[in-house]
Amino acid sequence: MFVLIVGGGKVGSYLTRALLNQNHEVVVIEKDERKAKLLDRLIDRQVTVVGDGCDPNVLLSAGVERADVVVADTGDDEDNLVTTLITKKKTKARCIARVNNPRNKTIFESLDTVDPVTVISSTEIILDVLNEHVNASKYGAAIETMHLFGKGEMQLVKLTVPLDCSVVGRRLSEIPFPQNSVLVAVERNEEITIPNGETTIHGGDRLMALVKNGAGEKLRSLFCMSTPS
Repeated sequence: MFVLIVGGGKVGSYLTRALLNQNHEVVVIEKDERKAKLLDRLIDRQVTVVGDGCDPNVLLSAGVERADVVVADTGDDEDNLVTTLITKKKTKARCIARVNNPRNKTIFESLDTVDPVTVISSTEIILDVLNEHVNASKYGAAIETMHLFGKGEMQLVKLTVPLDCSVVGRRLSEIPFPQNSVLVAVERNEEITIPNGETTIHGGDRLMALVKNGAGEKLRSLFCMSTPS
């Protein structure tokens, strides 16, 4: 299967690696040349095309016409919408689009009623998980762990950053997250946002991360939290 991914951020990077490990063909369009080179180094092969995924010529040069699946995974809903529209016009590929603002979900879903776009709203997924698993009486706990998949190998952890922690004031791109952990949301002043590398950590922030293989304890240490006795 040939998968074309537009957006080479964290999600795109992890998705690329997972698909390559499953022996799929993958091409990633990334407009930031620095990020594209970094992804190639991480994957240890040339997978990126530098350019704007909203440009039909860039999509064509990346092979959109023969793609089985196109994933619009930038941090901008408008860009993801344009990419999806062009893909729908040029190909019969299955379209998967990331939506950062849940209010835009219906726009994507209305593009094609015969072959609908698969819309992924990270905010809604996180809220659904929290509503299902978090007991209101435990909401104020420093860290909560919820088993999500299978035998509990993958977990969603939630922790509160102490005011005097060394990571306060630092951008996520400057923080050495442990392997097998991905930060998926930051809750601040009762608002949940999807973070990126420029997101700055504040004291009191509530963080939600997906972790695997014991990475939760390393994450606890990184954010200045002692292991319970």
